[in-house]
Amino acid sequence: MTAAALSVQLMLMAAVGVFAWRTGIVSGDFDKQLTSFLMKIALPCMIVRSMSGTFSWEELKTCGQLVVLALALWALTFALGQAAYHLMGKTASARIMRFGMMYTNFTFVGIPVMEALYGDLGVFRFVVFLVPYRMIYYSSAGPLLSPPGVERQKRSWPERLKGWFSPPVAAVFVGLVLYITQLPLPAPVSGVINSLGSCASPLGMVLCGVSLGKYEFRRLLRPRYFGAPLVRVLAMPALVLGLSLALGLDPELTQVAVVFSALPVPSLLAAFTIQYDPSQDSQFEAAAAVLLSTVLSAVTIPLWAAVLGTLA
Repeated sequence: MTAAALSVQLMLMAAVGVFAWRTGIVSGDFDKQLTSFLMKIALPCMIVRSMSGTFSWEELKTCGQLVVLALALWALTFALGQAAYHLMGKTASARIMRFGMMYTNFTFVGIPVMEALYGDLGVFRFVVFLVPYRMIYYSSAGPLLSPPGVERQKRSWPERLKGWFSPPVAAVFVGLVLYITQLPLPAPVSGVINSLGSCASPLGMVLCGVSLGKYEFRRLLRPRYFGAPLVRVLAMPALVLGLSLALGLDPELTQVAVVFSALPVPSLLAAFTIQYDPSQDSQFEAAAAVLLSTVLSAVTIPLWAAVLGTLA
């Protein structure tokens, strides 16, 4: 898919979600219910489907490299996020910047982007890369976004384990077992998995639009809210691309790392901020970061894809 076509497709899918919310076609907690369906059914099916190719020891080796790369990238962005947090005076904006530098919307934007650009093989590599992120993401939101001195509810070990091994993570391991053993699934089962998996990408982008449709766009378009979005969609992928080239990273690994880094801030940033920070100003700024980075990424992701295309 060309960069221009991808940009139009991303914007149109999100626009469908915005339209559905603003016109009352969907309402209430529809977004929460759709998120649950995607995370627990459609996305796991998509992950298993993406791992249904012919087994290759070389590809399995690439999977191990992707996990190591993910851990290294997380450590790097954590260090950079901490530096930004201290330089910005440990304010609410600093907490949002730190979280936005570390994490992206890797599920509802990232997977559709990888599928559009690189097909099932791209999704396969991307979901393997995401395993460490999925296991860290939810447990780190509280410490990263809570104001200093605010006590957080401690989670029991069973709750932590449940978060670490969510349905998408479990699907990666199931998919890897099927991939390595080349065990064929019955045709009806395979057909259902393929059909449900094919829904994940478009519904994920529509869900992004539904979430964006809740915000008052005019109030969010303030210059001071553009900091974290611009860092997320421009500075971070540029940094990761530069480091990848300097280190001589394999082009296939570079693709995954740069696309991940070029994605908008997580759509859950606004929800996490509401959960952990009582300040309405903080909550509003987090919503602005989600909206602006998502809109900007519809333009910048195809640009980064074009840059990666020239390096392939």
